[in-house]
Amino acid sequence: MAVDYEKLFEGVYWHQKWEIEKGVFTPGRNDIASLMEWAQVPLDLTGKRVLDIGAWNGCFSFECERRGASEILAIGPENPDTSGLHRLKAHLNSKVNYQYGSIYDLRPEKIGKFDVIICFGVIYHLRHPLLGFDMMRRVTAPGGELFIESAAIDRDVRHNGQSFGLSEISHEFDAIPMLQFFRLGELNADPSNWFSMNKPALEQFLQSSGFEPIHVSLYHDRIAARARVISGKPEWMTIGTGEGVYYDIITRPVLGRPDVY
Repeated sequence: MAVDYEKLFEGVYWHQKWEIEKGVFTPGRNDIASLMEWAQVPLDLTGKRVLDIGAWNGCFSFECERRGASEILAIGPENPDTSGLHRLKAHLNSKVNYQYGSIYDLRPEKIGKFDVIICFGVIYHLRHPLLGFDMMRRVTAPGGELFIESAAIDRDVRHNGQSFGLSEISHEFDAIPMLQFFRLGELNADPSNWFSMNKPALEQFLQSSGFEPIHVSLYHDRIAARARVISGKPEWMTIGTGEGVYYDIITRPVLGRPDVY
């Protein structure tokens, strides 16, 4: 029986563009294949347990399943019945599991640990970005990898309605870890966009949170990275910072016991 793709796609806001079947794509603009390649997500994920944070339409999850992942958990705040995820899942006869959730509530005692974590288009929507990285570190299995994509300011600083690159101010800025904060939706008139970082900042966020950057690259106003988990406690817990001093008071209720690492 021929598939009525117009009916399959209708009534859904498709942000993600993914090849469901040869020559047939979801009608989004965010190309899944290009993003996966850019972040160096392996073509073979056979036997891997995958977490897709901010899954939305679910296309990253379904692509990971196509690449052989043994289990995929997709999480996000959207209703999967209206986001298109459940519709695609039924069409593909997929085993992807969806849970309502947030990057701020990734607890290994609830969801276990993962060999691969996909976090595309999420970090710059967080008011507490480092907490997001710390939470992802908690649920990364030994030897696991994080693949991340976000907005970047290296070539796209916003000021007074203008956009320009950091190097246009000074080439020295290319090496300084920086974030730009958007209090009132100054980034693309979207109040859910809270900040944008540059390449050195992303690399140091990863290192501080217990990941080793393997690959970090820029594409226009976006950045993507592949990182490997570092064994032991994350750096921020070992260098005697104020975070460690008040760990028992504030951080422990959020991040859990220190031995979860």
